Amino acid sequence: MTERPLSTWIDHLRGRLPVALGVALLGAVARLSTPPPPARTADAIAGMLGDAIGGAVSPDDFVWEERGGFLSDALLGRRVLFLGVPRPPDGEPAPDERGAGPAPDERGAGPAPDERGAGPAPDERGAGPAPDERGAERAPDGRGAADLYRARVRLTRSGRPVSLGGVRNLTDTPLGDDRNLVARGRRVAVTTSAFGVVQGITLLDLGGGAPGPRPLGERLRAALDGWLETGSADGASRTEIVFDTPPASARLDLVDEGLVMALGPEAVPAALNAGTGEVDTGGRDPFGARAHHLPRRAPSFLELAGPSAGRLLGPGAAAAVERLALAAGRAAAGVRPAPAAAYLTHGAAAPEPAPEGWPSLWPPPQVQPAIQPPLPGEGDWVLVSPSLPRVLPGVEGDPQRPSSPFAATTVRPDPQREHVRVHLLAIDTRHVKFTLQAGFEAPRPTVGPRGTGQLPDAAALRGAIGLGVGARGPAAPPAGGALGMVVGGRALVPPRDGAATIGVDLSGRPYFGAWPSGGDVARVPWALWQGPPTASPRDLRDGGGRRFPWALWQGPSLFEAASPATALPALAGPPAEPAPAGAALSPGDGDDLVVERSALCMTDRGFVIHAWSGAADAAAMRAALERARCLAGVSLGRAPDPLGVAFLSRREDGGLVAERLAPEMSLAPPAHVAAASAGPFLYFESRSTDGPPAPDLSLPGERVGWAADGGAQPPPAWSPAVFAASAVHLGAQVRLHAFAPDRFLFRLRAGSREISPRTAPKLDAEVPADERARVMAAIGVGTGRRRGPRGLAVGGTVGLRFRGEGGLLLVRGGRVEIRPAGGVEIGPGVDATELPLTADDGRLRPEAREIGTMRRRSAACALDDGTLLVATTTFDSDEATTEALLDLGCARVVALDRGAHRNTFVHRAAGDPALQQAYEETALFAVGLAMPGRARRLTEAARP
Repeated sequence: MTERPLSTWIDHLRGRLPVALGVALLGAVARLSTPPPPARTADAIAGMLGDAIGGAVSPDDFVWEERGGFLSDALLGRRVLFLGVPRPPDGEPAPDERGAGPAPDERGAGPAPDERGAGPAPDERGAGPAPDERGAERAPDGRGAADLYRARVRLTRSGRPVSLGGVRNLTDTPLGDDRNLVARGRRVAVTTSAFGVVQGITLLDLGGGAPGPRPLGERLRAALDGWLETGSADGASRTEIVFDTPPASARLDLVDEGLVMALGPEAVPAALNAGTGEVDTGGRDPFGARAHHLPRRAPSFLELAGPSAGRLLGPGAAAAVERLALAAGRAAAGVRPAPAAAYLTHGAAAPEPAPEGWPSLWPPPQVQPAIQPPLPGEGDWVLVSPSLPRVLPGVEGDPQRPSSPFAATTVRPDPQREHVRVHLLAIDTRHVKFTLQAGFEAPRPTVGPRGTGQLPDAAALRGAIGLGVGARGPAAPPAGGALGMVVGGRALVPPRDGAATIGVDLSGRPYFGAWPSGGDVARVPWALWQGPPTASPRDLRDGGGRRFPWALWQGPSLFEAASPATALPALAGPPAEPAPAGAALSPGDGDDLVVERSALCMTDRGFVIHAWSGAADAAAMRAALERARCLAGVSLGRAPDPLGVAFLSRREDGGLVAERLAPEMSLAPPAHVAAASAGPFLYFESRSTDGPPAPDLSLPGERVGWAADGGAQPPPAWSPAVFAASAVHLGAQVRLHAFAPDRFLFRLRAGSREISPRTAPKLDAEVPADERARVMAAIGVGTGRRRGPRGLAVGGTVGLRFRGEGGLLLVRGGRVEIRPAGGVEIGPGVDATELPLTADDGRLRPEAREIGTMRRRSAACALDDGTLLVATTTFDSDEATTEALLDLGCARVVALDRGAHRNTFVHRAAGDPALQQAYEETALFAVGLAMPGRARRLTEAARP
């Protein structure tokens, strides 16, 4: 090969020399125009880290991870862990200049690396200094709530920082303050404080732990997930320590054997054993400390598509990439009719037996098909009998007891797309109670530890329902405003006002609707206080609190029936209130996608229906809910969330067995049912395992022997609605009656001895003719005096003027309320009578001790859940009956005496004496209702 003369190469380079010089000049100008690298001081590096998160970092709140060598530190960067306070949203005060905070101590938690780039010489325990008293007790006042971050800092050979990148928020608790950072090797630990106490302690293994052998594809997905979460393909293994009674403070130290803790002002010792993963308290455990390890999993590529695009291309690209991934998956599978679920059934569901003249409520009415002619069995409910070994208690020998609390059907809701099918599962909430559980990945708590994702070890466990991660795209709430979730009274994410909500109370009763805002929350009887009341996230960050329900999950969109069928009287509550401005109730991003979806709703009979489709858009799901006669419901999510229903049962060896309603459901396959769930879910249990469910009413009093009384009961026979007991007070034998909520419509009717002005309208003395056969009890409330009678209204008509004195027995919507007299508007259909108020705010009033004639007296109160309690005895004052009701938890009590001091009575159907259609005294009639399902709307729970 002929060699090219050297002069030719020189001429070639000479011709391009101006271009090379121009490029070098531009590079020099660009470099000189940038700010110089920070100095090799702790303050300068803290400022650099604070700028990277748009907030503030203290010089004593960062530690360097182990170095990777000169080339690695110079080209890739050395990792650093730091506690940073993000800049608060506009309108809130910025944190103080925490970078100029207290000078680091002699050990210095975060000085710059030394001349060799190796960082400060670690003490004998490893890379991070031990926390001092100042660090353990440092208050968050004035600086906001800190999070734990990780980043890479490129360093020169002398240890001077050059640039910073790869910032990841490892804890992301907007309302929690992370403190007491300690590190040793690849392990790091912090405490998270809020509301003046330590909510939890987090231990991270940044080496990812030992995941065990995995297929290549799973390892790739796990590596991508680890990079998204921690900036490293290794990811992080997480162990969290939670407390039954949170300590006021905690100090931490990492040793070879695990994590050492000093809890509370008394420095109670505790240690997390690295080998067993258990907390050792040495026998003294005043805080109820316990640890749970959060497993690492490999998300699907569909789950990773959106977050990866958001990290690389920005938030706007995440939704677009997710849509493309879903469309690709749909195109690959093809849109075809979903195979019918292989339900194991007893055939068509026959109506639940009911006495003559009473309605049968189970199963729900047939779902009317939208497409004619319907498919065989379309819209017809069949009782689902999963192949799992299970017996519904009390079924055998009880013809009024249904053989299964589950019924299923399939419906085609969209006449334009006949291939779209929605599977409906109806759940009889009279036999089933619900509980919520958070996953170990979602939702991400705003304060404190994550959820466990574990099912309970309970023999009554019946099944689980998958829940999504919340709203996506434009419908998603802004950063820091994630949709709420509360588990066991602890708010992982505080509820958002107006968001679509599924709530669960302590008894397992579900509620559906928009979460109330402002002062309306205080009227939710099943809500619990967590810290002092407040109204804004800023107050939470400053150490306040919120009123939270026992359990709650908020979804992406709300369903409210536009023109629902007439609900049962027990469910006829006020209409849904409009959502506040800015509430995320509008259609979400991707509602037009034909993908897997699910929703949960309550029917006009109080039952719960789960709707699922393998390929449907949001409009089809809404049409299915309307046809199922739903009053209110919540979208549970869409693909790629794991959705569906799985029936669960425990084997004799204690293991779980699972069976999905439809095999195509994406909920975790039965083989994985014993593993923890990454996402939230709703599980359901039998309300009883060895007999009929407990009565759905409050039966307070430890020493009171409640039993079904001897009178007639509304159906079903296996669930009595009237209970009786006896107690002794002030030497008198007091007879107690309890009337269950939602089992009666109460009607107040005027007695024939009531004397009203001639110009006053005539008041009804009897209940409507169609209700007379269902009257279960009559309770006398006396007659007014000739002069100055107490006020009386029936059906909204005022017969005797109200004076505004004493108490008020109010019947609104068939439900009894006890109020102070005065200031209450008597609207259409409202019954009311003024009565003596003998107790208020749980305290006896002087009126109860007023001595009178020895006669038969009664008093009444209404509990928060709607239970009506009546106490009756023969005494010379109302003190004995009032004390009996106060002992049972009543807050406000009225004596059933309109002023004429006549003997009171409680007459029962099929009892002695017999019921009458009308009485001389004004009486409160209890009209029985067939027991409806227990699901309710949130607006009913929050009614005044």
